[in-house]
Amino acid sequence: MAPRPLRRTLGGAFALILLTGTAVLANVQANASDPTVPRFDNVFVIVGENTEILQINGNTMPYLTKELKPDSAWLKNYWAITHFSTANYVAMTSGQYTPCEQFDYKPARCHQDVPNLFNQLTDAGISWTAWNESMAEPCSLVNNGTAKERNFYAVKHDPAVYYDGVVADGGTWDAENPSALCTDNVISMGDPVAPNDTSDFDAVLASGDVSRFNYIVPNMCEDGHDTCPPNPPSALGQFDEFLQREVPKILDSPAFTENSLLIVTFDEGASTAGGGSSAGGTPCTAWDSCPNAFHGGGHIAFAAVGDPVIAGGDYRARADHYGLLRTLEMGFGLTTFVGNADEATPITEIWG
Repeated sequence: MAPRPLRRTLGGAFALILLTGTAVLANVQANASDPTVPRFDNVFVIVGENTEILQINGNTMPYLTKELKPDSAWLKNYWAITHFSTANYVAMTSGQYTPCEQFDYKPARCHQDVPNLFNQLTDAGISWTAWNESMAEPCSLVNNGTAKERNFYAVKHDPAVYYDGVVADGGTWDAENPSALCTDNVISMGDPVAPNDTSDFDAVLASGDVSRFNYIVPNMCEDGHDTCPPNPPSALGQFDEFLQREVPKILDSPAFTENSLLIVTFDEGASTAGGGSSAGGTPCTAWDSCPNAFHGGGHIAFAAVGDPVIAGGDYRARADHYGLLRTLEMGFGLTTFVGNADEATPITEIWG
């Protein structure tokens, strides 16, 4: 059976809210001044690459803007933390980052023994999966695939493998022998050889047997980073096509229950202003060689879909990856907040 259109998928939930009023909304905040975040059932976070919010429109990303945005809470003042990619993925899941991660070095060089969301969920008995499209084998710590074959997995976009608490077995970091926690939970979305394959993820969605937290990273041909053959509309267009293919499967899954949430956002903005080069345009090669190079991560898009949110609105309160992390921690009932999430303001104004 073909997936239902997005509006039909969400329409029943909105009708139920209108009919039952406060009974359905008993577990969410009453107003934007209340810092409470609703308790989430299952959460799906999809992360795209290197895109400023001003680059997103009906021509560049028609599905996101014309289909998903109207049924979402759309944050107009959401910001990445820094440049470049790895630092933002790590910031989003641990509330901090290092100079090593600013330069997108691999986890063998940058791995950290720090508190992070994945270990928080494990300790709380909450299931999670980091889905990485085209990853060659579970818990892979190196790149694989090519743009030509449309199966390019970049480890720099996979934050889970940068944490000792996820990868290290018995506290010892060994790239050749990662922990069972990592090999069980940091996995490919499908066949790593086939182009743009998400068959394993799709099968799990169809069955409804998903983890409560799902961190979804498309490959480099479908995340907005690269333009890959054969003659796609654009890098952003390929990410839009990924969303058009996968979002309806998420929303139609038995796992997308009443208090479930889908988030679509980006790691950072594409602007190089204050991020990546010295004033003279020479690429940065060391942390202190261009002191202003990594200030600010760009103004990016953020859409949240699901019954807990007030859909169809544009929200203007400032938010960032640290605030997202704090929001996820609160939504899963965690009572401690890692890194800068401890001081961050959670996202509150979007809830019903």
